[in-house]
Amino acid sequence: MITIGKLRLTVLAVLAAALVVPVAPAGAGVVQRSTGLWPGGQVRYGFGPGVTAADRSAVRQAMESWTQAGAPVRFVAASSGPRLIILRHQSVDGANRCRATVGRGAVDRPPPTRSAFERPAGTGAPPTARSFLILSGPCRHRVMVHELGHVLGLDHEHERSDRAAWLSVSRLPPPTGAGPAALVEREALWRRNYVVRFDIPAPDRRAPAGGVGMTPRLLFTRQYDPCSVMHYLEDPTHRRRGVDLAFTPAARAEAVRRSCPLGGSGGRVSALDIAVLVEAYPAGR
Repeated sequence: MITIGKLRLTVLAVLAAALVVPVAPAGAGVVQRSTGLWPGGQVRYGFGPGVTAADRSAVRQAMESWTQAGAPVRFVAASSGPRLIILRHQSVDGANRCRATVGRGAVDRPPPTRSAFERPAGTGAPPTARSFLILSGPCRHRVMVHELGHVLGLDHEHERSDRAAWLSVSRLPPPTGAGPAALVEREALWRRNYVVRFDIPAPDRRAPAGGVGMTPRLLFTRQYDPCSVMHYLEDPTHRRRGVDLAFTPAARAEAVRRSCPLGGSGGRVSALDIAVLVEAYPAGR
């Protein structure tokens, strides 16, 4: 894979000062404050080995989805210096495993690897960068938009502690005959993508329901957002991972009320995704 008040003005000033340094907020309806953000809202990026012309076009279209929705950031092509690097890995089984690091790292690092099912496309030493978007298998537009949300510092909406009214999440029994490696992978996927990781305070009647809140660890939208592009979709992928995921009637009603697609289907960025980023990137407003 955020608030403020009249006490808020003081909090705002402190928060703005904190965001001047590389380490600051990150998440969708959630941004973790320990995650580095992009200074001045400027995301410098370049393409690494294996990236095709079609990949470049798809990535830029996803970037436009964020800026056109009102994200207070700019994507700037750069060939050197601290930046985001977009890479293509070769997925062994052809699966769609596009992913990204969250936020901007404090130092350049090599890309994360998952050698069990993929390998870098191209030859030579892996590049180093502050952040990575890794394309593996076919990356649909909505997936690309979601992963770029991670690059901006947003985390998974569905890992908020207040999800129960909006989302049903349960684990399925492992398939008969599953070996130790498969069981380890299922457990890792569960911990990485489905458990509750963000403790959201109970609603405060004095605070605006659609506003942004803050704790020492998080920025978060006060309202859970089933329409966030950072929310997982109801998709067969989850059952293959051993997880049954379904939106509740309340979530469906909320999507109808707001005329927004559940899970940012089609790559549509929600207003609450933007609200968190506006709070996280005050210099980019």
